[in-house]
Amino acid sequence: MSTLPQAKVAVITRTKNRPVLLRRALDSVLAQSFEDYVLVVVNDAGDRGPVEQCVAEVSERARGRIHVVHNERSAGREAAMNVGLRNSESAYVVVHDDDDTWAPEFLTRTVAHLEATPDDGGVAVRTEVVYETVEGERITTDRREILASNMTDVTLFEMIRRNYAPPISLLYRRAVHDTVGGYAEDLPVLADWDFNLRMLQHYHVGFIDGPPLAFWHQRENAEGDLGNSVIAAAQDHTSFDRTIRDRYLREDVREHDHLGTLLYLTELIDRGDQLTRIRHDQNLSLLHNINNQVAQLTNDTDSRMHEANQLIREQNTALAELNRNLVSQNNRIVAQFEQLTQRVVELEELVFAQTPRERLKSWKALARRKADALGRRLR
Repeated sequence: MSTLPQAKVAVITRTKNRPVLLRRALDSVLAQSFEDYVLVVVNDAGDRGPVEQCVAEVSERARGRIHVVHNERSAGREAAMNVGLRNSESAYVVVHDDDDTWAPEFLTRTVAHLEATPDDGGVAVRTEVVYETVEGERITTDRREILASNMTDVTLFEMIRRNYAPPISLLYRRAVHDTVGGYAEDLPVLADWDFNLRMLQHYHVGFIDGPPLAFWHQRENAEGDLGNSVIAAAQDHTSFDRTIRDRYLREDVREHDHLGTLLYLTELIDRGDQLTRIRHDQNLSLLHNINNQVAQLTNDTDSRMHEANQLIREQNTALAELNRNLVSQNNRIVAQFEQLTQRVVELEELVFAQTPRERLKSWKALARRKADALGRRLR
């Protein structure tokens, strides 16, 4: 451990057994354009060697501004923030976890804001969520999205719903802890949200809009030390979200006796739920009717298609019969034509093969046959 110099900002970094991420976090802090800071790395009972190695790799750039605290036993991620507070002195505080990063001007912009607005207890920045995959020493970015892209300020009104200011995005005055206390160490997760709720009860928190200055990294499929608490411990987040809400509700009822108002509000909620269920049932009924109409239309269409196919088959049969008749008639004409041709040939042979006397005799014989045939018809 080294003796920390006096600084305006204390940066607290929590880490445990993930040096590949810690190296990136140290680079993020050391790349800041604002240099009046100290960095307290709290190793929460993880392997000491890799942490010391990571710090040693950047010692020349750090110039004595990094202080490492090794917890002999794990105090939990949330308690690690209090350890960092106790091991630093500064006007401003920010938590930079070992898996997150900043834009180089984060500290410059946020410190300038608090210097210019002494009534603000803290200031948050536009934040980008970075989804990534870690394979060995390689970190691959999968996709990015802006956190709460419609947010233009930090209010208790919105913070009650959800934490829109993760630690990486928020610089605040150390004096805030004198008013609201430290981080709740009995919460294994969401102590930062609980702290934000308490801070916003007493202080206004500024907001720096524009391009993201903070980057909240998440690994959707990672487990173990590389996992994110917000993903790997999603069930705990849901459970302790209810715990925190219930804690504040009981405190409000105990100290201010607002139970009657709460009972009234819950009745309104129940009525809203009933109306929602009624509309849901109506929508289901409407959907059922639409499905029936679609089914009927499908059946009608199938029936009409069947009729059309039957008509086509009948037409095809009629066309085939007509074709057969045409072929038969054509065959008869051909046969008759062949007979006529044969007769012409016989006549030519008769005409050209006989002498004049024989042709005269033949014509007379032919004339008698025709006369006899005509006489028979007349009788």
